[in-house]
Amino acid sequence: MKKKHLILSATLLFSMLSVALFSNCDRDTNCYLDVKVVDSDTKMPIPLAVVEVYQDGGTVNATGITGSNGVYSTYFVAPAIVSIKAKLDSINDNGVRVGERRAAGSVRLVEGETKTAQLTMTKQVFYKK
Repeated sequence: MKKKHLILSATLLFSMLSVALFSNCDRDTNCYLDVKVVDSDTKMPIPLAVVEVYQDGGTVNATGITGSNGVYSTYFVAPAIVSIKAKLDSINDNGVRVGERRAAGSVRLVEGETKTAQLTMTKQVFYKK
């Protein structure tokens, strides 16, 4: 009788541990990032800005373009503090690229969360040499 209870208890304990371990595998551990680029004067979103997300000396690196809503979205598999740069070509009246507008910032990525970083782009144009 005692042997039967011992086997039943061991089986029950093993089943409970299996359920506990496998249910943790379903947890989302990615770090999500939305970068919103806006104009400093109008506060309107800036589409087609090139966004670069990077970490000095780290493995986090992503590049993309903002959509019509001025947002670039990406995700990473590990938490980190990342730097963000955005740039937008400045075109003269003849359709020639003369420089670019820029914005920069940083954000801390948190496991299982979506962080939004807003970059405000000024009217200043950095001219090419």
